[in-house]
Amino acid sequence: MKRLKTRTMIILAAALVIVLGTTVAAAELFRWNERATEIFEAEPELQNKLTTEEIAREENQSITDNGLTITAVQTIQDSNCFYALFEVAAEDSSIVIDENCGMDYLLDFQGAEDPFCAMGWGFVDHTRQEAGSSRYFEIFGTKMEESNADLHMGINFTTLTGPGEKAMDGAPLIEGNWDFDLTIHPAASTHIELNREYQIAGSQIRVESVDLSPLTGKITCNGEDIKAFTEKEGINLDQLDELTATYITGVKYQDGTVIEQNGFAMLWESYPEGGSYEKAVRFSQVIEPEKVSALLLGNDKDEIALQ
Repeated sequence: MKRLKTRTMIILAAALVIVLGTTVAAAELFRWNERATEIFEAEPELQNKLTTEEIAREENQSITDNGLTITAVQTIQDSNCFYALFEVAAEDSSIVIDENCGMDYLLDFQGAEDPFCAMGWGFVDHTRQEAGSSRYFEIFGTKMEESNADLHMGINFTTLTGPGEKAMDGAPLIEGNWDFDLTIHPAASTHIELNREYQIAGSQIRVESVDLSPLTGKITCNGEDIKAFTEKEGINLDQLDELTATYITGVKYQDGTVIEQNGFAMLWESYPEGGSYEKAVRFSQVIEPEKVSALLLGNDKDEIALQ
């Protein structure tokens, strides 16, 4: 993790190692890999839509070197986050890949600047896949600045390592060269100007705007209102206290359907230092922004009408 120079943000580990506790969908359903459907839960029709728009893309690039095959299975991104899923398979069945193993890799953004302020990666844990000679490997990214541009990224894997101790890498198991060239299209975001006051956790707070994509949501509030609220509640963002009242915990559609967001993960939260307060979260269940009439915030499910 690293601090941003352009604005002060809190980056939580939840954005990097995300456990949603969702039910595993059928493999290859509408070309979505089963692990990807755990990370981005969605109805089949919405999965199909995102696939058709080449937002959720099944890569199917596969490279074999030195007895190890790595396959790029799935990629997905929007203006705030990125996710890639790989499968790592050893020909030697005596090699056991578990969640404590590692994969060394290098990123190449093909002349562009690194777009990420924080990244996380690792093999999936034992609750999702048993140890064996084949295992899923995931890479998560939180973007430094919001961007709707295509992401052109080279990922060069170099070494499969065994289980390490504490913060140390394990011994190399297989070394080689697995070089992937990926182009990932973004899910479009919808910006909604509000500039209205709402009751949030018992306080009047002006919500300036909301940004929604199928994958993430961002709420922007008046900074002075948030500062007054945190002081009243004894919340200190400088000490990494969480402002739970502004979490998007659900979205309401125009037909009254509520899409609960119980497994959300915060991507970042900006401090209200003389400007607006912003919080971005990654949804546990993919949404259709054009159908959303209101957001539900916090444990109290305070309703923020968007129409």
